[in-house]
Amino acid sequence: METKDLFRREADGYSREDVETYIAKVKAEYKKIYEYATKLKSDNDKLKKIARALSEENKALKGGK
Repeated sequence: METKDLFRREADGYSREDVETYIAKVKAEYKKIYEYATKLKSDNDKLKKIARALSEENKALKGGK
């Protein structure tokens, strides 16, 4: 969809209310995506830590035989 289709036109250009509403929606969506990415990174870091611990445990068990 092109920009001209997003906002109503007024005498002096695009409808300010439409533009502000659109910007608010974009900001809210960006915030959700940012929070999701932050949580995903945190979860990934936790999983990496668990994987390292399991790897070390596995090495220790192999060396103990």
